[in-house]
Amino acid sequence: MKKRSAITAVIIMFICVAVYLNWNTMEIKDDRERLNENFGETNFVVNDSAEASETSAEENVSDKEKTEESSDTMKNSGEYFDEARMEKQKARDSAITTLKETTAEESVSQETRDKAAGSIEKISTNALAETRIETLVKAKGYVDCVALINDSGVSVIVTAPEEGLSPSDINKIKDIAVSETNILPSNIKIVEIH
Repeated sequence: MKKRSAITAVIIMFICVAVYLNWNTMEIKDDRERLNENFGETNFVVNDSAEASETSAEENVSDKEKTEESSDTMKNSGEYFDEARMEKQKARDSAITTLKETTAEESVSQETRDKAAGSIEKISTNALAETRIETLVKAKGYVDCVALINDSGVSVIVTAPEEGLSPSDINKIKDIAVSETNILPSNIKIVEIH
């Protein structure tokens, strides 16, 4: 009876982690859409011709407001990545804590303990791969990035320029993810944050 309870608890925990990661990915998508809406309304004005010196005070104020909006959007984008990293770490820590408790529980079967230990190892391996992907993507010149690895593939959320990522950019990012995870390119999703 205790074995069944422990196994059931582990299965429920895995389901909770899967639901949380799915929910977190959906929340990331919603945040991305909100950021895209805000950024899409911002226009950059660069004019260094002779006519620029004749612009009215109203136009200068308008340009300043637009620049401030753009700056706020970039701050929001940075905050987004910080929050995504915190949420990812919280979920990982919670899962590892639960799995460690399972491995330490004497009433749990050895098979269940071994599975829990394997899950801890997999989480650690994925965490290292995510960090390497993020570091390499940023090294390629992208402002920021968060990588999420799960059983179905890899999601790489990256700051994109206003015009969006080119096919070449997407291929570079996918190549990095493939080299660090050996996951097929078809299972790698690139999410742009503007």
